Amino acid sequence: MNSRAGRNRLAREARRWQDRRVNIPPRTATDSYLAGMGLQLDIAFDVDLGELARGHHIVARGIMFGRAIRVPGHDPGQLRALMRAQDDPGNGGGFFKRGEGPQLASWEEQFTEAELHYEIVPGLSAAEARPGGFAWDWRLSASDDAGTEYNDNNGGTFDSRSEQAASHGTRDLGGQIPPEASRLTLTFQPAPGWVPPGPWRRQVDIDLHEHRLAR
Repeated sequence: MNSRAGRNRLAREARRWQDRRVNIPPRTATDSYLAGMGLQLDIAFDVDLGELARGHHIVARGIMFGRAIRVPGHDPGQLRALMRAQDDPGNGGGFFKRGEGPQLASWEEQFTEAELHYEIVPGLSAAEARPGGFAWDWRLSASDDAGTEYNDNNGGTFDSRSEQAASHGTRDLGGQIPPEASRLTLTFQPAPGWVPPGPWRRQVDIDLHEHRLAR
């Protein structure tokens, strides 16, 4: 009796997982986003990480190394002078006075963090595209064989347009990948409070010399 009950339970779980499977689309959303900026992935791959957020699979599409970008530089003294606590007492003066702004002092070069590019499949619904409508906070951690310290801030963005086959997103790795590293390991956790109903990928290893998934 217990054996039959166990088989029935496994069959129900298998059917539930079958119902929640998704067809993974081509890498169109990621490629289109990067092409618009004249960029492409440094290491491309396609890995379905599973349903890390309720109702959506997270599909890892590849890695972009940190790159130099030009950003406007401003004089620190001028910035402090333009900030006034009375404009927003609760914010401690974190906003510029209305109608004023800092003048450009120079252009500076900064490096972005390395990024994971991914897609949310299926794409967001209209309700999920609204602020707070999507549980984006699945977790990513990075490490490499050079002992680099990556932070776990999990900064990033995602496309909030709705009703697409896939929504593109980026997630910061938390630092630069050094040239002496040969293997990058990414580990994943579902959004807090969410237990994926089916299999999900906990780790992806990347061969940094061969620019592909590690064997």
